Amino acid sequence: MSKNIFVIGHKNPDTDSICASLAYAWLKQRQGEVQVIAARAGNINPQTEFVLNFFNVPSPTFLPNVVPKVGQAMTKEVLFRHKETVLNELLQLMEENNIRLIPIVDEQRRYYGTVSLFDIAHEFYGEVAPQSFRKIFTSVKHLYQVLGGELLYSRRPRETFEGIFIVGAMRENSFGNVLSTIDPQKCIVITGDRTEIQQAAIQSGVRALIVTGGLPVGPGIYRKAEEREVSLLTSPYDTATTVGLVRLSIPAYRVAQKEDGYLPADEPLERAQQKILNTRNRGMIVLDEQERLMGIITRADLLRFSKTKLILVDHNEISQAVDGADQAEIVEIIDHHRLANPQTLQPILFINQPVGSTCTLIAKFYFDQQVKLDYQKAGLLLSGIISDTLNLKSPTATLLDKQMLERLNQIAKLDLAAYVNRLFQAGTSLSGRSPEELILGDFKEYKVGKVTFGVGQVEVIGFTEFYRMKSELIEQIVKIR
Repeated sequence: MSKNIFVIGHKNPDTDSICASLAYAWLKQRQGEVQVIAARAGNINPQTEFVLNFFNVPSPTFLPNVVPKVGQAMTKEVLFRHKETVLNELLQLMEENNIRLIPIVDEQRRYYGTVSLFDIAHEFYGEVAPQSFRKIFTSVKHLYQVLGGELLYSRRPRETFEGIFIVGAMRENSFGNVLSTIDPQKCIVITGDRTEIQQAAIQSGVRALIVTGGLPVGPGIYRKAEEREVSLLTSPYDTATTVGLVRLSIPAYRVAQKEDGYLPADEPLERAQQKILNTRNRGMIVLDEQERLMGIITRADLLRFSKTKLILVDHNEISQAVDGADQAEIVEIIDHHRLANPQTLQPILFINQPVGSTCTLIAKFYFDQQVKLDYQKAGLLLSGIISDTLNLKSPTATLLDKQMLERLNQIAKLDLAAYVNRLFQAGTSLSGRSPEELILGDFKEYKVGKVTFGVGQVEVIGFTEFYRMKSELIEQIVKIR
């Protein structure tokens, strides 16, 4: 998860909200907090667009929601293996990396399943009958991979088969009796340098003969194996070790399980949490739309996950905040509205003063902390003050708003009367905007007791356009309600 801290206003940001976000993020960065980023939760309105263009400032980062997603919490660097990988290699990886499961994929990295320690144990001990311990599903290629000896001959090394392995540690007659009860094409014989056992196995046409101990194989045995099409391998290990490795030559796809399902990266973490906690493997696979492996999310990932950090400006109500703010960590609030503050786990910096604009408070921070303001920053801050106080004509305007506006313009050096006129003209035209855009452009939701209500505002110079759209606006208001 990103360690960025986002400075963000309300869902339908006005000029004060956007300018405050940008200016406060810059202030934090100047103070060494480089991970602080200005953001917005909604579209830029025409007045704010004019301000940003006038001072040549890019719009803040668009952050439509901060709902924690599976993709933010998952482990992206996942150890995975192809479906042909033998169990011996998977067990080694689990031990070396202290993990319990490994995702299995095909050639296109599409998810095939997972193999866990539980799955491997079940493959070996799912059946308790003694004869089941000798059953094996493998290929000559897989046998060669786990043994690491020599593959002297095989006609079909990649062909998988379900077989039975037996150890040739008996007299020739006894061995012959055992072979007579088994389909030779399913039989893998493991023996040392017992020439008579090797010959009997080849004569019976067994599927494969493995000679253990790294012992040499005579040329006569090699020729007969080729004649009878018996795969011939050597193992550098003793017979007991070879038997154990043969059992681990099963390919991963034979054991891989999918029953726990998988998660898409964009699934809300809150919804996915219970699924993850209920899995037998303590984790779930994360896939993209083509079912390709993206990552894995485990219970440990849930514990390590760090929520998105937010600094709220120009509001302190969750109902007005970016979606998912109730699941984020709010670290600061800078505001000038009524109190309806969210709960926090830790004490935070919360500044709320009865002034006409959030930009007034942020401008004061710059001056009080003696952080230099340039033309752009001063211009944005004074624009926020002008917009939110209606150029100091609003009943919410205070002496502090007036003082900050004057000090900021000493830096910006604007023809203030002309600039004010252009700023309000940019935001007061109703033409070209739908009734829905006008109502929701600067809209805030409030709760008082059990009552929820919303207030949208539009600034106009005259009422001619308004009266022309009045019936459409009323119809849209009813629809929104």
